[in-house]
Amino acid sequence: MVTAFLLGTPALAQDYGDTKRGSVLALGTCAGCHSVRKVGSSANPSAPPFRTIAKTKGISAMALSVALQTPHHAMPNIMLAPQERADVIAYILSLKGD
Repeated sequence: MVTAFLLGTPALAQDYGDTKRGSVLALGTCAGCHSVRKVGSSANPSAPPFRTIAKTKGISAMALSVALQTPHHAMPNIMLAPQERADVIAYILSLKGD
């Protein structure tokens, strides 16, 4: 019964991202500056590749969520819906093991 309750909670559902949707979103939104693939250099040398971000010590979904919601001097203010943010985060974290 608890499992059914948790799975039906919209806030928790948004926390779980889809790596495929995140990949597509990253290619369309982030690839202008960041390298979003497993290989390659970022178009903007100041924008770290997603694989580098994924392998940063202490990186977590929470840390990425905060980073994506915090304005950065050199980063455009891209507004992602909660599920889009979760998808991009899932994709970035999927690069951790590569």
